[in-house]
Amino acid sequence: MSPLQRGGGPEDKDGGCAGVCHRPARAPPVNDTLLLILCVGCAGLVSGLTGFAFALIASGTLLSIRTPVEATALVLVCSILSQVISILRLRTWPPRGTAFAMILPGLVGAPIGIHLLHDLDPRFIKVAIGTFLLLYSGGIALLRADYRVGFGNRWSDGAVGFLGGVLGGIAGLSGALPTAWSLVRGWEPRTQRAVYQSFTLVMQIWALTILVTLDPLPPELVGDLALALPVVLVSVLAGLALFARIDQRRFRTLVLALLAAIGLTTTALALPGLLSGRAQPDRCLFRWPGV
Repeated sequence: MSPLQRGGGPEDKDGGCAGVCHRPARAPPVNDTLLLILCVGCAGLVSGLTGFAFALIASGTLLSIRTPVEATALVLVCSILSQVISILRLRTWPPRGTAFAMILPGLVGAPIGIHLLHDLDPRFIKVAIGTFLLLYSGGIALLRADYRVGFGNRWSDGAVGFLGGVLGGIAGLSGALPTAWSLVRGWEPRTQRAVYQSFTLVMQIWALTILVTLDPLPPELVGDLALALPVVLVSVLAGLALFARIDQRRFRTLVLALLAAIGLTTTALALPGLLSGRAQPDRCLFRWPGV
């Protein structure tokens, strides 16, 4: 996922800003409005069906039609709404010990990941985690549907949560590892969703708090939210209705396919710049944790 940019105006070819990031107050073009509605509608439908991937689907389009601060805030607020709706609608709560074991280390890991951006090339991390997700999803798909790891406990849950937080700070991928881990912990689909959705929800609220602290939110965000939130509500409920109709095998297949899509997209976007050796443009160090 693309990081926030601070300072700047028109975006350069690398996504950097050359002038002021916030746009002057004006009515958005009709095409942009339709794109926004379609974008959050598709993201909400997939999020309601699987419990994740809202930011993966929505961020690319929104970053092309909105400033980075506005797009990120919009994705975060809409994704938080989708997570809250899903958690309340499913009425399934994560095991308390597991939730705390993952979330608390994740909160610690996120600022560590942001700090590591001073010394690490985020593109390398994205290629590494993207390749891992591709190999992981392919490998798990070859195993029997009821496979579960024998070392799953609160210590391993905490390690996954911490690494998820670190990856969220570096590359905006905090939800990827908890989602992948949930598939092999032996939980049924509703419990899987409760675990990684609660983790993602807290990470995104944490991210929104950091964003509001670091950057003033643009006034255009209010109008965009007025359009987007009702669409998210309807689309997430539609996704949840589809989730109620699928069995555990199909849910597992869907999650693995989305993890593979995250891995492929992340690797494809980061690899060309990494191979070319082109320097990263100056960017704000914040990335939103979560997929």
